[in-house]
Amino acid sequence: MPNPLHPLPIDYPTSWSGQPLPRPMLTHLFPSCIVRLCIHNPASDVTEAIYFRITKIKDGTFWGTSLAIYRLADSVGMADGTQMTWRREHINEVPLGWQPKRFGKMVRGLEERMRGGRGRITGVA
Repeated sequence: MPNPLHPLPIDYPTSWSGQPLPRPMLTHLFPSCIVRLCIHNPASDVTEAIYFRITKIKDGTFWGTSLAIYRLADSVGMADGTQMTWRREHINEVPLGWQPKRFGKMVRGLEERMRGGRGRITGVA
């Protein structure tokens, strides 16, 4: 039986603190960067925000491995270390301080242009 889990599309990505990020920042992600996705299990109608380390990007598709960061329990049925694919519109959060130094250098100008006044709690669809 195929895995019923799938990432949910998000209106706009945020930083770890909930600050909206400009979408062009996502074009600078590369393997080893960490992002958060809202993973939905339609069988149980449960959604969980899970961090992933990107392992590959090709033709707009991201591959990554789920991480144990900030997971108190497995709500959706995805073990830590599970491989998954997603698209840019599924990226819920980019924790800027957790990225490789090279990412910070590439997005320095974009970071200053973050949209203000529309923060939200991260990890929520």
